[in-house]
Amino acid sequence: MVASYSGIKCFGYFIIVIILIFSVANYYSLVYKFEDIEKKLHRLKPHDIPLIDELTPIMELRKTALLSADQVQRDILENAVGKDNKNFYLKLRPEAFCQKKVKIGERKEDGGKIVCDPGAVKEDCTLMSLGLNNQVQFDQEMYNVTGRKCDYIAADMDPQNMNTYRIFAAMRAHVYAGKIPDNLTISHMMEQEFKTELEILKIDIEGGEHTGLEPFLQKYYVCQILIEIHGWPAEHLEMLQKIARYGFRIFNIEPNKMCSRCCEYSFINELCMPQFGVLPLAITIPRNLTNV
Repeated sequence: MVASYSGIKCFGYFIIVIILIFSVANYYSLVYKFEDIEKKLHRLKPHDIPLIDELTPIMELRKTALLSADQVQRDILENAVGKDNKNFYLKLRPEAFCQKKVKIGERKEDGGKIVCDPGAVKEDCTLMSLGLNNQVQFDQEMYNVTGRKCDYIAADMDPQNMNTYRIFAAMRAHVYAGKIPDNLTISHMMEQEFKTELEILKIDIEGGEHTGLEPFLQKYYVCQILIEIHGWPAEHLEMLQKIARYGFRIFNIEPNKMCSRCCEYSFINELCMPQFGVLPLAITIPRNLTNV
């Protein structure tokens, strides 16, 4: 009788192990399917998207994202501890699909920023670039690709050289100096420029984003945020959650090759998705701030 019971117990363990193996395999098959569908979508031409036949891969992408969302969230939370940034980045997934992603300002020492359809900015647009270090390639490209019609605001913790000021002057840009948020805030610049909203905000301020961005988001409207976040996994997740709580979704994730603790994230405001032709997928950043 005891032997029979032990046999049943072992068989039960065997069944549980089989189920766990199947669940893990099914999850990773969804992840690989998600990535494969996204690659196929990016090969389509923008004007093909509205055609009903071409909506099928988009619907597949969204369905796959929704089916794997719960497991992705669990993986993100489990890996937002310790100091394994590389593994944490691998667990993240886009929460929105932008077909027309454009890389702006790519250099050898910096991979540039990913923007969603910059040509779709509004006529009365305002752009802001925080963190310059006398490197203006991103700003020049951004100004040109948006049709040279946007007002431009820039800032760095240190005064820039004369060549940088000359280039920004040609862009009709106002350049501020000050460390954010210690002696310069984003809101202060908005007030000085009499602005109430931004189309695109680029922010690379070497850790200042953790305390400098949220007060701005509490008061002002912005469509896209291109941000480099610094820190260990828990700090990344906390920052991603802060941004997400204001209605933003990630549409691109790109670890910085020169800095293992840095990662480039591109966000879009849910209210701006129609303007830039962005489609919602599944929410994967846990919205509960107490998880960190």
